[in-house]
Amino acid sequence: MKIRLKIATLFVLASQVVIGQNGYLTSNEAHILWQPNTKITKTDYQGQPTSQVDKMMDEYGFTASASVGLWSVLDIPKKKKDRYKKFEKVYFAPAFEKTTSYIRTNDSLQIEMQNLYFDICEVWARWARKELKVFQDATKATGTMSIFYMTVKEDMHKNRISMFRAYFKEVFIDKNKGAFEKWRKEIDKTLEETKMWATAPEECHRLLTQKPIEEGYIMAPPLIGPLFNDKK
Repeated sequence: MKIRLKIATLFVLASQVVIGQNGYLTSNEAHILWQPNTKITKTDYQGQPTSQVDKMMDEYGFTASASVGLWSVLDIPKKKKDRYKKFEKVYFAPAFEKTTSYIRTNDSLQIEMQNLYFDICEVWARWARKELKVFQDATKATGTMSIFYMTVKEDMHKNRISMFRAYFKEVFIDKNKGAFEKWRKEIDKTLEETKMWATAPEECHRLLTQKPIEEGYIMAPPLIGPLFNDKK
């Protein structure tokens, strides 16, 4: 019986290794990238206190601080001759950084309130994918992604930051009654309505490994800024 149990255990462990080897990387020691079933917990907040964060916590009365961002990269065909017949590849993924996310509470609500920032990033990652697809479909030409990538990327970050600020004001500064619940409901509704544009595991893998997934592609060289500049 013991031998059979050992064999069964080894089979399960081997299966887990195979699944891991065949799957895409969606997290590592320092970062967790957004996926539909990903849950950020207290143990993921591994950062150390800083005077700036502690000051904000004391001033506004929150006890957890999530460090999140929205990563992206553009890959293009390696050979110049292929750039006239192969489309570019764009990858987006929200990232939670464990080593700079800080917590000084066991309050699960405080953690949930911070984790909403992660989902806000996903909202705008989906928006960016959809925007680029619209441009691609309109032109049906190679090179479109390269032309509009920086414009969409900048707008994505502007919108994300604007939403961050609105959320922080309502929930942490003004402390409006039911504000967090309202935001949670609205973000969940948006995520449900846009799930066809969700961050895919291969996008996480591409951004974490920093290597192109598609054979014959390279990361695009630094691009000029947005196509449309509203500064005067």
